[in-house]
Amino acid sequence: MKDEKVKVDVKVEVNQKVSSGEAPKAEPKQERKEIPKPTAEELQQQVIFLTKQAAEAQKRANEAESKVKAGDAKLQAALSQYVRLQADFDNFRRRTRENDAKAADIYKSETLKNFLPILDNCELALKHMKKQEGSEAYAKGFELLQKQLLKIMNDFGVTEMEAEGKPFDPHFHEAVMMVESDDKEDETVASVFQKGYMYKDTVLRPARVQVVKNN
Repeated sequence: MKDEKVKVDVKVEVNQKVSSGEAPKAEPKQERKEIPKPTAEELQQQVIFLTKQAAEAQKRANEAESKVKAGDAKLQAALSQYVRLQADFDNFRRRTRENDAKAADIYKSETLKNFLPILDNCELALKHMKKQEGSEAYAKGFELLQKQLLKIMNDFGVTEMEAEGKPFDPHFHEAVMMVESDDKEDETVASVFQKGYMYKDTVLRPARVQVVKNN
């Protein structure tokens, strides 16, 4: 009720002022302050300042770009060095494997070479048994053992040379005697005194042979 009374009193007061010809007071206008225009010197100073800032920013950008390029160059150099080291390591590992394989072949061939006199003795003993009467059973058993030993040697890569009737080759044959022959060609192997053997592609022991030498 009090609020309604206040509103009524305000309206009455306004109406009285209007009826008496008294105009309501207007609010004072706020004065606008004009911003002074910069002088040519100030504009020049601003241009110089901005130019310096731009130059400094460009300088920092160039330094950053140089650092990036230097980093890229170092990275490329490191990558190239890594590739070279990897290639060197691969070559070293390959050479090591090859050297190990060669060393293993050398040790194996030297070991197998020690079995060749056993093969020679087996062959001589077998020939002697075959000449004796009543030793056929022993000869067959001994021949079986000889074949087993030859098979073991063959499994390791040892093979017998074919020398008789072949052209004489000092890389594979050792000449211990010369003989003349009308039915055999000159410089050929007439007979074999001791068999030669190969280990894979290398000579394990040259064959000791008799060579035809016709005058």
